[in-house]
Amino acid sequence: MATNISNILIYHITDVSNLQHILEAGCLHSDSNLEMAGVQPTVIGHSNIKLRRLQEITVPCCGNRFVGEFVPFYFCPRSPMLFTINRGNTGREPGCQRNILHLVSSVEIALGLEQDWAFSNGNAGAYLTDFFSDTADFDQLDWDIIRSNNWAGEVRRGKKAAEFLVADTFPWSAFQSIGCQNIETAQNVTNLLQGQAHSPQVRVHNEWYY
Repeated sequence: MATNISNILIYHITDVSNLQHILEAGCLHSDSNLEMAGVQPTVIGHSNIKLRRLQEITVPCCGNRFVGEFVPFYFCPRSPMLFTINRGNTGREPGCQRNILHLVSSVEIALGLEQDWAFSNGNAGAYLTDFFSDTADFDQLDWDIIRSNNWAGEVRRGKKAAEFLVADTFPWSAFQSIGCQNIETAQNVTNLLQGQAHSPQVRVHNEWYY
């Protein structure tokens, strides 16, 4: 059965300290754009993998542009990357998920932007990942694993880490909601959104965290 793209949500994770800059910019910028502009956001991932995405791994179906030239999303909350970050494996303090947001949009909205896009069937920072830019290829993804909280083992972890990529920028107006781990962070986000022309719904989603 063909995958119904209207049902596919996408999730970008970022530290709450980055939200003010995102609002001021009116969009999420790719790591490549941020680097060229000299902007240094709070980094939550592995710095070596981020460098690999900027300088080594390309997206063949999008003119061989580097992965770091795209804004990345997961197809699920509670990603393996969030687990790794929260354990302190990327250099952040253990338990730091309390400050991490899930910015939520959808594939349907993303395609309507008419920007270059692609998706991977695994971590887009891994050397053996495949990339696609045809909606018919969404069937290549293992949706049962992506939507499951059981991703133990290298194969399952890789499949759950599939990413959706949008070239260069992703407008703030294209986000539908924001998921937070706790009430305090949700209130902080709500305060930052005061007076914004576009204010996505802010919710506490404990089930999106570890």
